[in-house]
Amino acid sequence: MSSLTTAPLDDIQRRFVTAEDTNIRLLAPAGSGKTHSLLWRCLHLHEESEGAARFLIVTFTRAARDELRARLGAGGDFASIATSADVVTLNGYGWRAVRDAFTSPKLSTSTFERQTLMSGTLAAAWNEDEGLREAMRAYPFKAPGVLAGLLERMKALGFDHEAPSSRHANDRIDALDALGLTGLLEEPKEKLLEFGALANGRWETFLATAVPFFVKACEAQRQAASFTLEDQKYFGWLAFRNLVRDGRHPAPEARLTHVLVDEFQDINPLDLELILAIAALNDAKLTIVGDDDQAIFEWRGAAPDFILDPNEQLGRPFETHILEMNYRCPRNIVTKSAELIAHNKRRENKRMVPVSTVDAEIVRLHGDSFLTTTNDVVGEIRAFVAAGRDGALAGQRMALLSRKRAQLIPYQIMLAREDIPFCAAEDLHLFLSDSFKRLLGALKTRLTAQQLPALAAIGFTPPNLVDEIMALADSVQRYPMRKAERDAMASFLRAARPETYDAAVERLETYDGTIRGQKDDGKTVKDFAVRLRRFLHAGDVRAAIAALEELYSGFRQDYGRGTEDIFLADPPFFYLSAFADTYGEDFKAFITDLEKAMSTLVKLPGNDAEDSVDEQWKRPVHLMTALRAKGREFHTVVMLDTVDGIWPLRRAKTERQIEGERRLFYVAMTRAKARLLLTTSGRIGEAPVQPSPFLLEAGL
Repeated sequence: MSSLTTAPLDDIQRRFVTAEDTNIRLLAPAGSGKTHSLLWRCLHLHEESEGAARFLIVTFTRAARDELRARLGAGGDFASIATSADVVTLNGYGWRAVRDAFTSPKLSTSTFERQTLMSGTLAAAWNEDEGLREAMRAYPFKAPGVLAGLLERMKALGFDHEAPSSRHANDRIDALDALGLTGLLEEPKEKLLEFGALANGRWETFLATAVPFFVKACEAQRQAASFTLEDQKYFGWLAFRNLVRDGRHPAPEARLTHVLVDEFQDINPLDLELILAIAALNDAKLTIVGDDDQAIFEWRGAAPDFILDPNEQLGRPFETHILEMNYRCPRNIVTKSAELIAHNKRRENKRMVPVSTVDAEIVRLHGDSFLTTTNDVVGEIRAFVAAGRDGALAGQRMALLSRKRAQLIPYQIMLAREDIPFCAAEDLHLFLSDSFKRLLGALKTRLTAQQLPALAAIGFTPPNLVDEIMALADSVQRYPMRKAERDAMASFLRAARPETYDAAVERLETYDGTIRGQKDDGKTVKDFAVRLRRFLHAGDVRAAIAALEELYSGFRQDYGRGTEDIFLADPPFFYLSAFADTYGEDFKAFITDLEKAMSTLVKLPGNDAEDSVDEQWKRPVHLMTALRAKGREFHTVVMLDTVDGIWPLRRAKTERQIEGERRLFYVAMTRAKARLLLTTSGRIGEAPVQPSPFLLEAGL
């Protein structure tokens, strides 16, 4: 008797499980039981083939891999296929092929190791190009990271160093443009232009430099057998492709009959090529599983087009099945999220049926200002944590979901100040970034300046006064001054032996040396002095933050440097200055709270050897961006600042970009199991804001 006779499947799941043995696309919205259905499908195929079927189940995270392995290894319904199913991450499976193809391959995993690889082993790739060579000489701490990032990005986007013709490069750009992914190469192109490695910003100029570099770097890696995490897939793909070309297929008893890929909406062009090579080598059927409505990783090269049009993108016909029953979410979350996502034009129309008859509590927290809603949210957090201690919500979790990391900063400060346990591990690099440390150093300088009159009365002069002024000056430009220029300016200031910050600024105004290789009759330093005085004499914390934002281009949004310093991808001034208003003139309290929040993040579970990730997740309050929330669920979800300009982001202009933002809002909504709180306000800082259009679209 077939195991399916008593299988716990709904009618739609059963149709998928028992479908003909062909290529299948399974569209599975959140909470529809896709993993459950996937394993029953494997069991059915195993029984139909009398045990001959062999499965490769591909996941994209180790957590998902381990969950599937645990279910297969737990006995019960799926015990009979445990030895016939190999559950892997795509990186892990690619690395197997790399180990088979190379003798003692080396893997560089950290940013430092990748940059060291670029500076050393791969030097020949950039040394023959005059522009790249000069960039590496002039920017020794910046250029290696940019070139390492360019190399990995070109691999992820499907460039092939074994097909280095200009035709291939142009075809690849055209393909990426059709997928909406060419923007991912804009950042390294702009960086190379800034470094002087490119004569202009045209694509032809960029490709003329980037493609030869790419080819030489990949060949150098092959010869040295020295690889990065992305190379697990890239060189794994090449290894499988070579096996296919040579006709070296596995023996019949070792052949995979089915390759099943979970979260298919998250694959990038390289992932797709690797999956197709594995399937081709084994002549295997493909089952692709995912939800186009949850395609939220276009920013890292994933394209929903692959799951929306697999017949075209994968070059083979697929039979489509769509799971409809939602077993996870409250009834009104299912219906409201369906209302929202139906506004996307580029999607598969799906019927979403809630199994639950219970509605979540949906609350709109609105205040005249950002601070009002922030205080309301903190009040909700206090009540939630208290209920967890008292037992009513014991073991439950609450998530604050933001669109931007900067939205979380006030909450990190306030929760740390009140000793409320929270988890925000992914955002620690914002507080601990070099730029944030410079901002904190600037505020400490302002505090000292505020206290200096009283200190001067007892004959005290700040011992590091000139160093502090120089640290501020370093932040004015996109990159700090060259060492020789910095030393010359510092010597000029020290020669006057200033005893106050104002005296140091007056001396600075008379400096006429070069800055970044140029002289401008002191125009730069005079402008800086005016702005610096505004900061040093700011009457309160908020005015000082506002002056910093105006003063330093080095603290402003910079997507290029955002890969090196997350502060610059999402500067926190907008929220930090509004929050700083509560401190008035108390610079000391503000700095103390910032440092406590930073210290709390440093000591988060997971960073200490005796703590485990499981312990970290036991904390009741979790702060994260909506991008990080995918695949998770919480008793209570607070979506922060659901206003236009944030949901969707102001920079989302095209229909494709707006649809991507809508999908992210949809994912955030569907994380709530019992309560969904949406915050809005009339203004953030001095800027008036309007509610997000997504609220209206969702009937909220």
